[in-house]
Amino acid sequence: MGGRAPTSHLADLLTRDHTLNAGVVQGLVGTIIQVQARAISVLKKPKSWVDVTRISGLARNATAEAVPRIQGAFAKLRVPHPQVEILINLVPADVPKDSPSLDLAIAIVMLQAAGYLPDLPEAIEGDYVLTGEIGLHGDLHRVRGVLSIAEVASPHQTLIVPVGNEKECALISLKEDHKRCQIAAVATLQEVVDFFAGKTRLANVTSQRVKVNSALPRAPDFAIIKGQEKAKEAAIIAAAGGHNLLLIGPPGEGKSLLAHATAGILPPLTRDEIVELTRIYSASGALQHDGAIVNRRPFRAVHHTASKQSLVGGGSSALEPGEITLAHLGILFLDELPEFRRDSLEALRQPMEDGVVTVTRVKARATFPARFTLIAAMNPCPCGYYGTPKCDCTPRDVGTYQARISGPLLDRIDMKVQMERLTVDERFSKEVRPSSKELRELVTQARNRQTERFADLDIPFNAAIPAGRVLELCRFSPQGFEAYKRTVAESSISSRTTDRLAKVARTVADLAGSDYVEPEHVDKAAQFML
Repeated sequence: MGGRAPTSHLADLLTRDHTLNAGVVQGLVGTIIQVQARAISVLKKPKSWVDVTRISGLARNATAEAVPRIQGAFAKLRVPHPQVEILINLVPADVPKDSPSLDLAIAIVMLQAAGYLPDLPEAIEGDYVLTGEIGLHGDLHRVRGVLSIAEVASPHQTLIVPVGNEKECALISLKEDHKRCQIAAVATLQEVVDFFAGKTRLANVTSQRVKVNSALPRAPDFAIIKGQEKAKEAAIIAAAGGHNLLLIGPPGEGKSLLAHATAGILPPLTRDEIVELTRIYSASGALQHDGAIVNRRPFRAVHHTASKQSLVGGGSSALEPGEITLAHLGILFLDELPEFRRDSLEALRQPMEDGVVTVTRVKARATFPARFTLIAAMNPCPCGYYGTPKCDCTPRDVGTYQARISGPLLDRIDMKVQMERLTVDERFSKEVRPSSKELRELVTQARNRQTERFADLDIPFNAAIPAGRVLELCRFSPQGFEAYKRTVAESSISSRTTDRLAKVARTVADLAGSDYVEPEHVDKAAQFML
């Protein structure tokens, strides 16, 4: 490739078609992009790649700037300037392309159009998907969202990705329909050039066992939490049924610890869920190194200064998932709930109901999964010591503080628990408490009952039972239904809260291994709701 294409062959280049596959990610959705190129005219003398190469097909920012980066890499490889004008088209044209992940495919197709690299045989040309950002020195850099690209690639295709993306990409083999997908890892542009020139072969990294590690830390063990028996019982119910929970209590009594420990008693993730969560974290840039996968339930603790966009997701053109999506299938923890901006909290209402959030901007639109369990915490008053000699808050201060949380949001929180200060005996108790492992087994059994009950229905757990089917799916015994009606009649609660009472009671029954909701299950649910 060190010499110039013979002048007699330059005219032949105008008749050749060149097409390679690449991939981009919009939100969390990968799209395979056809990178088409052809020489459209012969020049009297060679010119720089930047001067002769044009890209069409809705190329933006990072993609539009690819050619100067590639030209720097070509200089490193001592590739001579071309003597043809090159037009590159990115298909489909209606998909925005603002990602350096297209660099590798664009670079190879430029070399083909200039006559410096042969095309692969047409029968196998579509068997490869090239992804990677090219540095000025010809090195390849890992890119975000490669797992989303792997998910939309055909199972027979080989993905050529930068070293540092191969382990994440290989995770796609956990999905039943992608078990035979092959991954090739390359460190430099030169390796890919040599492959297309027929000089070398690329090894399949999935032919060997891929070592991975967890991207998320292990949750604290429930056994270390002292006292607060009622709050712990509520947390177990929340984990078993996917119910939202509000913890109210003075500072320093374990609200944050309990919330974090709750993530550790959620059921283990399935293979498909591991792929889904790792795909989310990859697209958001939250995977710090290759081989990191999300194989534990997420716990996202959000500071009260968080903006609405950071919570629900967004961006000007390249939309990224927010905290509620990073907490998908896990716990979203909002400490100091009344301190959050009202518009941020109001933005949670729709995702809490639907389990998804759609973010729309002028140039982009994306839908992100957001099936999280909300655990919120707050002090009972601004100083946190309401009802004790330490408290100097006036009744007006307390009312104003608590009124910062809107009624509609509170109506979507299933259970509310008052946490008290631990006694001296509780603080120094050596009592052996149930471990997270034991409680996770209990929660998993309850979830399994729900999975069987909701077979062939798109309902993940009790908290997601849709309005209109609550009585049908909660399955009350005659005595349990009478207790339920009596409890509703004796309390002034909304229709939404009436439904939520039934759902929490159903979860209590599942934890008890009961096929029907009995009066004691209704009474237990009412303790945490009314």
